[in-house]
Amino acid sequence: MGAVTNWNHNDRGTVIVGTAADSVSAQRHITRRRPLIGAYVALVLFMVIYYARPEDWISSLSAAPLAKITVGLALLALVFSLRHIRQRLSREVLFLFLLTGQLFIASLISPVWRGGALQTTLDFAKVLPIFLLISISVTTLQRLRALIFTQAVSVSAIAAVAIWKGHLLLGRLEGILGGDYADPNEMALAIVISLPLCLALLFMTRNWLWKILWSLSFLVMVYAEFLTGSRGGFLALLIVVAVCLWVFAIRGRRRYLLVLAALAGVFLWQASGGILVKRLNGTFNVKEDTAAAYGSAQLRQQLFWRSIDVTEEHPLFGVGPGNFSVVSGQWHTTHNSLTLMSSEGGVPALILYVLILWCGFANLRATIQLTRGRTKSSLLARALFASSAGYAVGSLFLSVSYEFFPYILVAYTTALFSIARKSSGPSLKSRSARQAAEKKKLCFGPTESELTFPNL
Repeated sequence: MGAVTNWNHNDRGTVIVGTAADSVSAQRHITRRRPLIGAYVALVLFMVIYYARPEDWISSLSAAPLAKITVGLALLALVFSLRHIRQRLSREVLFLFLLTGQLFIASLISPVWRGGALQTTLDFAKVLPIFLLISISVTTLQRLRALIFTQAVSVSAIAAVAIWKGHLLLGRLEGILGGDYADPNEMALAIVISLPLCLALLFMTRNWLWKILWSLSFLVMVYAEFLTGSRGGFLALLIVVAVCLWVFAIRGRRRYLLVLAALAGVFLWQASGGILVKRLNGTFNVKEDTAAAYGSAQLRQQLFWRSIDVTEEHPLFGVGPGNFSVVSGQWHTTHNSLTLMSSEGGVPALILYVLILWCGFANLRATIQLTRGRTKSSLLARALFASSAGYAVGSLFLSVSYEFFPYILVAYTTALFSIARKSSGPSLKSRSARQAAEKKKLCFGPTESELTFPNL
């Protein structure tokens, strides 16, 4: 209890109320933090809507614009939380602001279609409040873990339902829901970046039931990945598996994961029926059974070089967000996130986009240095590193630079680094103090209080 500073007396002089200074300050501290709770609740609602897409599961919800409603709530929560923010904005937040501004300028001076470019930019700008909310309201590891839990559960459920419904498009598993799950390639990338998160949650829990559920979710998601037949998704999967085996199996001294990964890979590869093998063969082979895959590969090469030409023609501001398909000559997008940014937003937009992704990797590297050992923060940092690496590879074959999930990944790293830095602050200060004291001893020798004398 704190020291009592204020006493209230009745007419007889009897004390009836005592107020503790420490209690008052604690209550004020809680009051100051209360708006961040509202901001976090709005953030969780958005994550559920964005990843689980309940409006596509429940037809009665499709009439309501749930995503827009949750983004509006997030904006309100952000506005009411601004006066409680004391921390400086991170570099990645500033880069995201600049990227949004660059895209707005590109849309306003677009030589192709300004209205469509402006609408695309407005849709993309919604990621700003979400990024800010994650940065300021995710102040504990429990909050960050809850967000990652929401994403992992949602994506694994989508993968399971897609396998169960069995919708096939030219022999490939098609997402049954809209948004990022409608196209097999985009669903494959969403699965890839969520796989390491499932693995981290598996290692973090001590409940054997949850361990079994996360293991099954991991297998279901890999199986769905094979069924999509996505070549870019497969390359991203190889990167994710390689990084996970290195950081969790080899560096993390879980060598049994190497055997389990090999067995699971062979089994799921055989169970998928060779869909992915046919598409991989069709990349450079024009046989009858792989003609569609070969044609797709050739078209993507043409679109890539066309996007390079458009970038050279409009290097500063591009043709405006969403307008490359108009000037491509094929009515297709670039299928490459880097050239999508350069051709539609200009070279400055490409540089800012790459800097945002680079900041995510830098945050994770700093977090791993701060949290050595098998801590939960270290597990999440390594899992997010694998997810980010998977996205970096998969995005080279997809036009996903306007989607939310890469920026949400980077926002995770911002929050995790902030949490790790705050939790390791006292230890860093004490370490620095010890190093300074040892240096002083080397220069001037021990102090009188540190000298010991034998008993005479």
